[in-house]
Amino acid sequence: MRNNTWSESADLRLQTAGIPSPEPLLLRSHVLLMSFIGKENMPAPLLKNVSLSDSKARELYLQVLQNMRKMFQDARLVHADLSEFNMLYHDGDAYIIDVSQSVEHDHPHALEFLRKDCSNVNEFFGKRGIAVMTVRELFDFVTDPSITCSNIDQYLDKAMVIAAERTSEQRSDQDRVDEEVFKKAYIPRTLTEVSHYERDVDLMRTKEEESAISGHDDNVLYQTLTGLKKDLSGVQTVPALLEDECCTSEDEEEEDDEEEQQEQDEEAAVDRKERKKMVKEAQREKRRSKVPKHVKKRKEKVAKMKKGR
Repeated sequence: MRNNTWSESADLRLQTAGIPSPEPLLLRSHVLLMSFIGKENMPAPLLKNVSLSDSKARELYLQVLQNMRKMFQDARLVHADLSEFNMLYHDGDAYIIDVSQSVEHDHPHALEFLRKDCSNVNEFFGKRGIAVMTVRELFDFVTDPSITCSNIDQYLDKAMVIAAERTSEQRSDQDRVDEEVFKKAYIPRTLTEVSHYERDVDLMRTKEEESAISGHDDNVLYQTLTGLKKDLSGVQTVPALLEDECCTSEDEEEEDDEEEQQEQDEEAAVDRKERKKMVKEAQREKRRSKVPKHVKKRKEKVAKMKKGR
């Protein structure tokens, strides 16, 4: 059973990451005092009990997605029980509560818990009529290291457009099967946990070729986490967006790196010339003070003669 010290630490991490949540105020023995979330002595309602307009529900969905990512990437935590029962609605925001059962992001079961959190969040907002990502897309969004503050807004805009176009009527039986497979599949964290790396790489290439023909993308499940992913672009159908947004900056970075390397090479060449020049001067000075061999031998001979007397 977790103690209140861990709960306080987890709550502080959420606060530091900028996630709406109660603030831990005082820890005494086994009692943890938290800030009150509510108005006029009335506690904020659970998210499950709030009546939301379509626009507000969509806004909250996007907010929760980003807070899940902040929790994983910045606070280095997985809630492990995130749902409408563990979020409060206050001042137009969804406050995340009850993090006592949360785990470190590198916990052996953290990814399984995260996948369940993604499923719970999607299920709740999906029932509210919101076009949601698939569980796999949301999982990749939370864990993808290539998403940054500079492209996250464009990423989410495109992802939500794709989600809106993919209505429940348009989803095929295969899509539903793939969703259930992902929910139950084992997801390794690193390549060392992939038992058939070569096979999976070949499978990914085969799937990419099939995708180019059919327009349906279904690559290896754990590419984002293991590095098998070709471009680390997040949602499988969004890579072109991030490539277009980032190619210019990447080219500029490459040019800057080349210029920096060239400057370092030039500096190194100058340093080598200076060192070579200093060595030559030292050798020249040494030759000037060096005693000629014939003089040295003569001195040695005189010394021996004196010693023999």
